[in-house]
Amino acid sequence: MVVVMILAAGALMLAATLPECVPMRWQPAAPASLELLSGSPVNCLLVEEASWTSAFAEAARARGLLLLGVVRDGRAETAATAVAAGLDGIAAEGPPSQALRDWARQSGKPFVEILPRASLPLDHPPAVLATSEGLWPGIRVEKEGHVQARPTSGPWIETNSGFLRFLRVAAPASSVWIANRAPADPPPAPRYRQAIADAAMAGARWVLDLHPLFWQALAQRDPKALDAWSRIHSTLRFYEEQRALCRLPDMSGLALVQDAATGALVSGGIADMIASKHVPLAITLPSSLTPTTPAGVKMLLTIDPASLTDAQREAARNVARRGATIVNGPPGWKMELPPPGRITFTDQQVKQLDEIWREINSLIGRRNFAVRVFGAPGMLSDLKARPGGKQAVLFLVNYTDYAVENITLHFTTTLRSARLVTPRGSQPLEVYQAEEGSGVDIDKVEDAALVLLEEAPAQPKR
Repeated sequence: MVVVMILAAGALMLAATLPECVPMRWQPAAPASLELLSGSPVNCLLVEEASWTSAFAEAARARGLLLLGVVRDGRAETAATAVAAGLDGIAAEGPPSQALRDWARQSGKPFVEILPRASLPLDHPPAVLATSEGLWPGIRVEKEGHVQARPTSGPWIETNSGFLRFLRVAAPASSVWIANRAPADPPPAPRYRQAIADAAMAGARWVLDLHPLFWQALAQRDPKALDAWSRIHSTLRFYEEQRALCRLPDMSGLALVQDAATGALVSGGIADMIASKHVPLAITLPSSLTPTTPAGVKMLLTIDPASLTDAQREAARNVARRGATIVNGPPGWKMELPPPGRITFTDQQVKQLDEIWREINSLIGRRNFAVRVFGAPGMLSDLKARPGGKQAVLFLVNYTDYAVENITLHFTTTLRSARLVTPRGSQPLEVYQAEEGSGVDIDKVEDAALVLLEEAPAQPKR
């Protein structure tokens, strides 16, 4: 009886720590392969059936790893087989399976559903909200190596950040995983770090997935692969150390009213277009519109006002009465969503988005909604703040293959201090007076960086 109680307590402890897992898909089945994780922040492995052995489970347990067996057939019997082999729980990948949900409820084992975007249970989000549908982050390149632009006119960055930021707003208590697989063609080593940073900037975690050729090179102890592996884990460690900052709410005087019906589950929409211009943005759910929210908004985008209830439209008008600008979609304009199973807009729908983007861009292009970023092509940024706004952090992610130099930041507030933090260390930045508040210059960003900001205390009125 004592043994049973200890085992049950252990299962509960694992389940409680599941939202804090740093997940990775693990391909090798040999227990000795786990030596690659020495010093790594990865503490949760998603393993295929070839690794469902007691020897592998014992080696993983000795390293304090949580093992989730990947189950794709939706059968409770398969889940039971994984647990019988010593695994801790299940990662159910594919369409929702009621049989697996019932098994998880009855067994009490750690359980994560890796679902299509359209199947995410946003009305009752679980502890871990996970999807397998995502883009591989990076600058989009057309045939013959030409960089592709979108209606934003600049180089278009493939990113999951707009979608993930919506999930963080829709399910603030959940840990968000994006578990898209590595592309068929072996990606350059920096692309893995960009995928990690793309998710972390939005407060989510990418389920690390290596290309088979990368695994092969690691098994052969190839020096370049081992160096790339080390840098990947340095990036993971960097964002895990800053996890509390990653989960802070977005800070901006610009708010976009959005939900699944207006394209929040689709990548490449209005939120990503705004981000490509380095304009900070806060996403607001229609259900969150009340007579007193959102606070501190200078401009509210309601791209499909017809989808709002009478009470929500009145709440939006109340924002205007407090001095904000309300931007609605053109009369009769309605967001057309992609067909089922597609997570990006079709070319025809991109043209439709251009109809509203031209107006939005003309209104936001020269305004400062908290920070303006200059000299950062091929990068994305996201501004977050602690409640009260006295301390903030600007995330910078570089999607290019080279360091971006001579970046300038203009903030609307007067800053006391600014500090640049990267995976290689930190350094103070000089703060100077700018047109609307404070300015900060950054010499260089190689791949990922944070700028920690502290606002100066307000001067007493005379």
